[in-house]
Amino acid sequence: MSATTDALAGFTKEPFTAQGKTRDLYRIGEGPAVIVISEIPGITPLVASFARKVAERGLTAVLPHLFGSRVRSPRGGHRQGHGPICISRQFSLLALARTSPITVWLRALAAPSTTGAAAPASA
Repeated sequence: MSATTDALAGFTKEPFTAQGKTRDLYRIGEGPAVIVISEIPGITPLVASFARKVAERGLTAVLPHLFGSRVRSPRGGHRQGHGPICISRQFSLLALARTSPITVWLRALAAPSTTGAAAPASA
């Protein structure tokens, strides 16, 4: 298997719906949840490796698949077809308690995470 094929081996996959939008979540570990948000091109082998390190520290890493291919190498051409996506802007909106479709969805995902478990399969 290639690195991109097996990058999510050991993760569980489940859907999460909020605000009428369903996205896949990839989860690994046990304990309080940490939501790991990827930048373009999406969940890469490096992002999955970081999530494993989070899990090794006794936490649950939750990776929402927000855009891009499920697992993609970060090399070449990955910005094509993604439109005006900027994760930095979304972090700024979250910090300022402002909204966008993705920040509303992420807040719904994060709400149950404060209790030590990531969100259920639907909300």
